[in-house]
Amino acid sequence: MTRCPVGGASEIALRKGWLREAFLGLGAELVMLQSLPEKEHVKHYTQEPPLTFRDGGNVPPIWSHSRGVKTKVIALTAVKQSHALIVAPDSGIRSVEELRGKKLSIPDFEDAVIDFLRAMTLRGYDTILKGFHIGEDEVCFVKTKASLRHNRRRMDEEGRGIDGEPDKEPEDFISEHAEQLKELKEGKIDGFFAHRSLVGQIVNRGLGKVLIDIADSDLDPVNNIYPSVITVDEEFANNNRDLVVAYLRQLLRASRWAKDHGQELAEIASGSQYGATRQDILATRKTLWNPGFSPNLETETVNMLRSQKEFLLEHGFITTDFSLEEWIDPSYLEEAIQSLKQ
Repeated sequence: MTRCPVGGASEIALRKGWLREAFLGLGAELVMLQSLPEKEHVKHYTQEPPLTFRDGGNVPPIWSHSRGVKTKVIALTAVKQSHALIVAPDSGIRSVEELRGKKLSIPDFEDAVIDFLRAMTLRGYDTILKGFHIGEDEVCFVKTKASLRHNRRRMDEEGRGIDGEPDKEPEDFISEHAEQLKELKEGKIDGFFAHRSLVGQIVNRGLGKVLIDIADSDLDPVNNIYPSVITVDEEFANNNRDLVVAYLRQLLRASRWAKDHGQELAEIASGSQYGATRQDILATRKTLWNPGFSPNLETETVNMLRSQKEFLLEHGFITTDFSLEEWIDPSYLEEAIQSLKQ
């Protein structure tokens, strides 16, 4: 099992021990992928066995499925949180319209199997520039070389990082954006794109300021973690229906719990997102819970996933199209919901 540190029901179900308890009741053991040797961690992106469940950003599962990896989408979530364009703290840029002629960073992670952060950045810029009628030729895109080596973490059985803890890191260490923050300070770029609690970490440490946050605007919110995708290995699902339903049942339980436990939810979220404090979470999620927090396969959420697939295809992140309807299997979620009603 694996999860991205992006917020949602799975981090609650893990921290509360509900997933482990449910699996043990069915004679199964919960093992986090990141607790295995590091050579296995790449399967967080490729979704190859021994990975079973994955909850997280949509770019890797879309990419891996387009390459023939057999998975099923069993639910989606849409936790509204920051997707923002960051400029320097003392930047003279006051509005999006003033981006014309400015240098915007596009990260280039050379050691990435699928560069989901570049995909996220391009989608963010595309949304903002089109929303303000600015042509791509009116800004200057600058490639920032970076490495994911700082972003590798191991996890314990509750999905928490067990090395590289915040108190062992420099104050200005924000893994995904370390190189971009350096270039921003040096004036080599005028802005870059960031998301989730990383925005709070950047702003609250005085390393940058938000020019525009898509989550606080009327712009199209679709990006790598909106919606997030819950997938399961197809063969595993076919042979272990009870475990898949139990997994979803605990995520639904966690979502219901979160609705009435905002303060504890903020604490769990900060403990599950590397380097984030409670203040970082609150700064980047205006409402800790919203209906999109609950695993669902509503038409609107599925259409957001469709939009992201089409974007990735158009921009060459995937080269083979596939049917979203054939990828999604709603029967497990339907059974989980029904069992909770009973």
